[in-house]
Amino acid sequence: MLENIESPWKYLVAALIFPMYFQGEMWKFAWGVGDPFALAMAKRVLLLLPVLSFLFSCWATVACGLSIIVRSQRRDFMSVLFLTWWDVGRSIFFFWGGFFKFAFVLLGWIYGFVRLLVFGILIILKDILLFPLRAFGEVSQTSFRPGIPWPAMAMMVTWTAIEALIFTFVMHPLVVDILDSFADGEFAGGIWLRILLFIVFSFFVLGSYAVIHTFGLAIKNKKIGSAIAYGIIEVTVAAVESVLFYREFVDALVPWFAQYAGKDFELGMGATLFTAFAIWFSIRCMTWFLFGASAIPMLLAMIQRTGVDTKEGGRWGLGQSQKKDSQMLVFIDSSLDHFRKEMDWVHTKAEEVLSAFLVPPSQILASCINFCTLFLSGNHLFSLPFRSYKDILDTRDLIEKNRKSMQRD
Repeated sequence: MLENIESPWKYLVAALIFPMYFQGEMWKFAWGVGDPFALAMAKRVLLLLPVLSFLFSCWATVACGLSIIVRSQRRDFMSVLFLTWWDVGRSIFFFWGGFFKFAFVLLGWIYGFVRLLVFGILIILKDILLFPLRAFGEVSQTSFRPGIPWPAMAMMVTWTAIEALIFTFVMHPLVVDILDSFADGEFAGGIWLRILLFIVFSFFVLGSYAVIHTFGLAIKNKKIGSAIAYGIIEVTVAAVESVLFYREFVDALVPWFAQYAGKDFELGMGATLFTAFAIWFSIRCMTWFLFGASAIPMLLAMIQRTGVDTKEGGRWGLGQSQKKDSQMLVFIDSSLDHFRKEMDWVHTKAEEVLSAFLVPPSQILASCINFCTLFLSGNHLFSLPFRSYKDILDTRDLIEKNRKSMQRD
């Protein structure tokens, strides 16, 4: 192309287009033309961006050199031009060194994150495996502390379920016969009838204990009228339970009585009802003194959403200030501060990984942009080198900085 140009213009044109003499070969080398795939990829990662920035800087230098003719402060401009080339070279070396820093920081971050993850999993497994033992110890300790009588309430609920289940089994055939007479022999009962009877008899049993409790309170507070009323109610309840429920239990014991009393043994109606009442009374007394006296007041307080008066004054169970609950997940609770510190470390290292990934290529791009702003305004837009990604200004800040620079010029 320069053969038809006479000297000395030939050398001037050659100086203006000097990047054309080597840019093709540098591009092919950086792209890895004809190289194996792995080597080509390595060249593209390590060399492509530096080569492109170098070629761009060469063409930008040509443009800046031509602009010297119309500039006033040529000496300062040339100094800034050489310093821009210094930033380009330094950015390229920072780019190559940034790969090693990025790999080192990334491996350290992965190691810390995996360690934190494994440590957390082990702590959680340890707490889960030891949770039953701590729960048993907590229950054992709280069972002897003043407060809500959970053991008595648990035994009360269990006994209610057992007694309601027995009543359901005893009364189910009778209820089926009664309902069958209304359905003209087509009612067969089923699981839903048993569930309904179980719920009804559960309330029936708890109501029986509630009547005993209120009867005792009436006597304790010397309320004669209430005591007589609750006494009549309790006698009625005892008669119903003895006739309907406990009589079946006595009938089951008659063959055993006959085995020892002789074949002519017959238990009359009065003896049967008296024995049923005796069994009911003994069971009620036993369960009442064992857990009913403690559980029923608490259950009534929960149902009525009131507290229970204590001898010391105040309220028992509901609304009572309790001691600080012991921690059941001991290792997790004790490791929370350590986890917070580790998470802060992971967050800090994540920012370092991000900086190590963004800063090296950003510095090369910034050096190329500095050539453009040098050509347009005679100043650099970026202050290199970048220490972290936070040094890269927002676009609005860059526009404002460039505007102030142009106004100053």
